[in-house]
Amino acid sequence: MNRPKNFGQNINRTEEYLKKFSREKTLKFLIQEESPIIFDIGANNGSSLVEFIEWWPESEIYCFEPQEECWEELEITAQQANKTGKVHINKFAVGSLNDNNADFYTHDLNTGISGLYKLNIESKDSVLLNELRPDAEKINGYAKTINHHRKVAVKRLDDYISKDTSLEKINLMKLDVQGHEVEALQGMGKALKNVEVIITELNFYDLYVKNLSFSELESCIAPSGFKFYDISHISKNPLNGRTDWVDVIYVNTNLIDLDLLIEA
Repeated sequence: MNRPKNFGQNINRTEEYLKKFSREKTLKFLIQEESPIIFDIGANNGSSLVEFIEWWPESEIYCFEPQEECWEELEITAQQANKTGKVHINKFAVGSLNDNNADFYTHDLNTGISGLYKLNIESKDSVLLNELRPDAEKINGYAKTINHHRKVAVKRLDDYISKDTSLEKINLMKLDVQGHEVEALQGMGKALKNVEVIITELNFYDLYVKNLSFSELESCIAPSGFKFYDISHISKNPLNGRTDWVDVIYVNTNLIDLDLLIEA
C-alpha cells in the first residue's frame, strides 16, 4: 500500500511547496483565465508588465503611472505586448480623491521609490542613512538628492472604470505605490468587490514619512470579501533584523471558491 507523504513537519511542507509553486505559479493557480483583465498600478518602467505578458500573453492590461521619466520605456514595452494582448497606459496616479494638482516626489536614487509621500530624512531603518549619519555634510548632500517636488493628476479608479471602460470584473490588481496602497484601493469604491485577486506591496519600515500595517490594509479590503492568501516576497533589513516590506496576495472569496480550485 502506498503511504501518504509526510507533510506534517514545516520543513517537509516548505520543500514540497518550493517544488510546485512560485509567484507566477501561485497567481496562475488563482487566476485560470486565458486572457485576464489586469490593473498594474504603479507600473513604473514596465517590469511587472513584462511579467504579466509572459504569464498571460493574451491578457488585457491597464497600466497606471504618473512619473514621466518612465513613460517612454513603458510605451515601448506596451507596443511589443500589443502584438498579442492589449495594453492601456494611463499617465496619472490613483487615489481616494480626484486631484489634478497632487504633490508627488521623485528621487535621484531610482524611479522605483518615487511616489505621493516623501522619503524620510530621519529614517532609522535606512541602511544608507545610517552609513551617512556620522557625517553631516554627507547627510546634507543626500537630502539634496531626494524629495524633488512636482504636481501630478490623481484619479479615483471607480470613476475611471465607469467613464473610460466597460469592465465588469478585474482578475488581478497589482499595487506598488509606496505607501499609497490603501488610498488607491479606497478609490475603487464599490467596484472593489469585482476584483478577484490583489497583490500589493506593504511597507512596514520608516523609509517614507508614512508606512502601513496589515490591519490598515485588511480593514479596507475585507468588507469586499478579501482574505489573506500568501506572502510572495519578503524584504529583510540587514541593519536591524526587521522586515522592511512584503508583497502580499489577497483573494476575493466571494468570487473565487478556493475549495474548488484545490479539488481541481
